[in-house]
Amino acid sequence: MSSAAARTFRFLTSTQIIALHQSVISKATPTQPAMLESAVASPMNIKYYEKEENIFQLAANLAEKIMKNHAYQDGNKRTALVAADMFLKINGYQLQKTPMAPDAVNHDITNAHIAVTTSKWNAKQLGQYYESIATAVDSLTPDIIHYRNVATQY
Repeated sequence: MSSAAARTFRFLTSTQIIALHQSVISKATPTQPAMLESAVASPMNIKYYEKEENIFQLAANLAEKIMKNHAYQDGNKRTALVAADMFLKINGYQLQKTPMAPDAVNHDITNAHIAVTTSKWNAKQLGQYYESIATAVDSLTPDIIHYRNVATQY
């Protein structure tokens, strides 16, 4: 009897997500830090307990929890976008070449995130969407390397 070995992924820490929020959105810190911690732990939990090995589903789970846990007063959907994108980048994929650029891809991602927050989509649908638009990371930038080096491996 053989079983497939679980893949090792890199997972963002809450400190890294706070840094992403502060670099792209505002210098604010979470108004509900425990809700951010809960969102950060969720993808690792579904990897362990539900044996989820699809990186896009894990990214979607992270994004959904950030959006719905509402750890920040403002910018939760944008934080979810940059967090999901960086999570994928440190694992070899990307959603957007330029974070928050005013282009069609980012517009569509924004609409997908709105669909999740309004319960028109669930995390599974978001993960399928991420998988349909993601591309391989062209090169590891210093930013991606920094986030990879600090991320939790599991």
